[in-house]
Amino acid sequence: MQNVPHKWPDLIQNLEQYTPVLKVTKVFWEFPFEGWIKVNTDGASRGNHGRRSISFVLRDEDGDVIYALGREVPPATNNEAEALAILEALRYCVDHRFTQFWLQTDSMIMKNVLNGNWMPPWNITKYVEEIKNLIKGCNVTITHILREGNILSRSSCELCSRQWGY
Repeated sequence: MQNVPHKWPDLIQNLEQYTPVLKVTKVFWEFPFEGWIKVNTDGASRGNHGRRSISFVLRDEDGDVIYALGREVPPATNNEAEALAILEALRYCVDHRFTQFWLQTDSMIMKNVLNGNWMPPWNITKYVEEIKNLIKGCNVTITHILREGNILSRSSCELCSRQWGY
């Protein structure tokens, strides 16, 4: 608001007529390129050095789930949880000979570190080194996605629960 009045009645009138400008960002999950695998990862920690969990899902070019994993891991920081989620997903990709994949994370820190824009925090250096070794020889795109777009859809979750008994 500009030119905010100093007298109470004028201020009330001004506020009653005020309409805030809203910024809306449309967030949606995109299909991977033809012949590629899309890997969405997430790590979470209940406070730094609290309980944490990691998850990732791999989907093919049709959006069908190839593999999904979610599990609790030993306590650590949020950054460590995000890094470990990416590491576990990439281990799975490399072990199953996926060489073209689009890694999407809701961690801006991990996206910038893995793309070489930032230096990693000291506590995730060992994870970052292993991740970089795993992706050598692979065709990898690493992007950031807002948290709202980094989730399984309800239909995908129902599919996982029917297929794997989650």
